[in-house]
Amino acid sequence: MAIFGRKTPPIQVGDRFMKANDQTRKVWEVSRLWTAVDGVPHARLVNQHETLMVSVGTLNDQEFFVAIPVMRNEP
Repeated sequence: MAIFGRKTPPIQVGDRFMKANDQTRKVWEVSRLWTAVDGVPHARLVNQHETLMVSVGTLNDQEFFVAIPVMRNEP
């Protein structure tokens, strides 16, 4: 997905997100990625004892989720 001509980095296990406009500011971490039988990529998000499953498209949409930057070691 490209925003302003930039390609968004692929979502990876360990990436963290917050729901947009969430007053509680819970941090959700990607614990699993898979492609459903209909071909749509999904992510499992965990926050302590809670779990969400959302499409990767929804996760990339800032109307729904905001990524929390993480430092990655690039080779």
